[in-house]
Amino acid sequence: MPPAPLRRPSLLTATASLALIAMASTARAQTPASQNGQADTPVSSVTVTHARAPQDLALGAPASELKTPLSISTVPTDLVLEQGGTTLLDVLRNVPGAQPDLSFTGSHSQVAVLRGSIADSGTQSSRIVRDGARLSNYAFTPAFVDQVNVLRGPGAAASTRSEPGGTIEVATKSAELRDFGAAYARVGAHNAREAWLDVNRVLSADHGVAGRLVVVHSTEDEWRHAKDRLDGVKLGLSKTDGDRYRVAFDFEGTNQIYNPDFGLPALNGKVVAVPRDRQLGEPFKDSTTNNRVYSLHGDYRLTPATQVRFDYTHMDSKTTSVRNSVFSIAAGQPVGTYNRATAYEPGGKRIIDSVAVSAVSTFATGVLTHNLYVGGEYYAEDLNLPSLSVPAASNPRINVYNPVYGLVVAPTGTLARTLTIQDTKTWLLSAQDRIEIGRLNLIAGLQWVDLDSAYGTVGVVKPVTEARLSPKLGVTYALSATQSLYGSYSTGSAFQPVLTTSGQSAPMRHSKQYEFGWKLDMGEGRLRADAALFRLDHDNMIAGDPAFFGRFLIGGQARSQGLEASVNGQVTDRLSVNLAYANTDAKYRQASLYPGKHIPNVARDSGSLWGQMRWNAQWRTGLGLLAQGDRYADGANTTRLPGYVRVDLVQAYRITVDGRPLELQLNIENLLDKDYFADSHVHVARYILPGEGRNASVSLSYRF
Repeated sequence: MPPAPLRRPSLLTATASLALIAMASTARAQTPASQNGQADTPVSSVTVTHARAPQDLALGAPASELKTPLSISTVPTDLVLEQGGTTLLDVLRNVPGAQPDLSFTGSHSQVAVLRGSIADSGTQSSRIVRDGARLSNYAFTPAFVDQVNVLRGPGAAASTRSEPGGTIEVATKSAELRDFGAAYARVGAHNAREAWLDVNRVLSADHGVAGRLVVVHSTEDEWRHAKDRLDGVKLGLSKTDGDRYRVAFDFEGTNQIYNPDFGLPALNGKVVAVPRDRQLGEPFKDSTTNNRVYSLHGDYRLTPATQVRFDYTHMDSKTTSVRNSVFSIAAGQPVGTYNRATAYEPGGKRIIDSVAVSAVSTFATGVLTHNLYVGGEYYAEDLNLPSLSVPAASNPRINVYNPVYGLVVAPTGTLARTLTIQDTKTWLLSAQDRIEIGRLNLIAGLQWVDLDSAYGTVGVVKPVTEARLSPKLGVTYALSATQSLYGSYSTGSAFQPVLTTSGQSAPMRHSKQYEFGWKLDMGEGRLRADAALFRLDHDNMIAGDPAFFGRFLIGGQARSQGLEASVNGQVTDRLSVNLAYANTDAKYRQASLYPGKHIPNVARDSGSLWGQMRWNAQWRTGLGLLAQGDRYADGANTTRLPGYVRVDLVQAYRITVDGRPLELQLNIENLLDKDYFADSHVHVARYILPGEGRNASVSLSYRF
């Protein structure tokens, strides 16, 4: 294991500890009552946060859920923890139409399929938007996150990558103008561990200055003998003057050490019948991702009806990737014998800069009320990714039925070298108006994206230049104070950082969607529900080149259509429910590599149900069902994965310590020990990830 990644978390933690002591001391000095030996005087409980409202993803400006003509899901971190979850896919179980995909970058950097639209599988580049800025391979940890917002379908108002299937935005924690904190610890089977400390302090109540510090250590479940460990620190400072202005700075650093898990291969249309924890990859060293993210935010209210906003995000990422996996069937060998290959990419460097400015204003013209949004973003991403050729002698064959381990050796001598580069620059301009007239809300918007990008191997890569205008129209009609109907037409474009066989940088992926739906919002944190019919068309889809693994072809057109529904909130004072269901028909169309085939990793029926009963002030029980129907593992539809229903159980007990809640929670995942397959690499059928059998963990949380 490389020594540097082990030392750096210690440095991060030491720095965080010093900052924590300073914050606590400053906060104590700012409270005169405590100096006099009296009880601390409570600071104003006004919450000041820079996190966008969920509707901002679609409209650019705040609006009620009932006045938003697109499907949006919001998943608070507290709900995920109550469900016993820790990963991004644990979050997305609560989102209709979100289905798991296979990532090569560890459990802390997962990818998903939304509305039957593949985005990132096999590209080593995730599509996460963090606080409004799109970041590649962002390491997710619930310790840093307030909530996750998901716009289902294209039409994001303020993002230079408007994904066809939707946009996943992680809204991170920020400094607030009140004193509070939380501590969390969790231990589970197969070396699973999670611990964090979150402290927020008012540094100067008179000047509206606050600070927040979060430190975290996370080790994901290693049941398949593949490590994934993350250490991180997040530090935020903010200054606010009531509703007039707010300025905030944020630093986030994470060090991740992991082994990519490629799962099991399929033979003759079926996943090989071996123990589900059998690991076939043997990387000769660990993979690492060290991310540093710096954010600066400012907003200023020009008038009671007009506000301007500025956001700058910078990400500096250093990576080493060692991916050892089965590659091809070995000729003349016993059944189940595979050749293996290693992709070795040491010293990767990625830099991302995003600068966004926007303004929102509300004004009236006659009987019409306008809610205007205008915004722009400049996005730049630069990548230098060396790749060294590992000789076959370092990759001995392996038989999946009778594996012999320990024969893989690190390559020696001079290795052939290639360099993959990315030089992407994107400009975005967006304007949108939401017009209120009686029970009607009319939405009209235009977004212009200009892309200048090169992604590929030095000496071969050919740049792509493209400009696109994307319109959006929508209408909502209020049936009552708690219900509305809506319809919308939305479009979007997303650049695609992939290696193509020809060397030509991939064009943007374009999409258009028609959606009609119904929404219910009882308000005040009570019951919410929605149902939507949609049809989503997208072109310039990527598909793995069957003749050249690791390279992609432009796979043409696809269509997904179906029904999505969700119910969230309190059914009674004691019973809460979270239901997500999707019926999705997703197929490649003509002019594609697989015309008429089903898009892989997309079950026709998928869903999740979570019910939670609070028996009294101490006891809480949660029961969950997670289900996927049959789906194909690869684009060629050679392997079909069976459907499954997984049952999860949570039992929690809460007491108070000095008036603060302390909760002990038992989490049992896959209570009935169901055998199932969670996801696959959509471009080939030799990377299929099994789901874990019954496993348990215990967590302890304390809020102060």
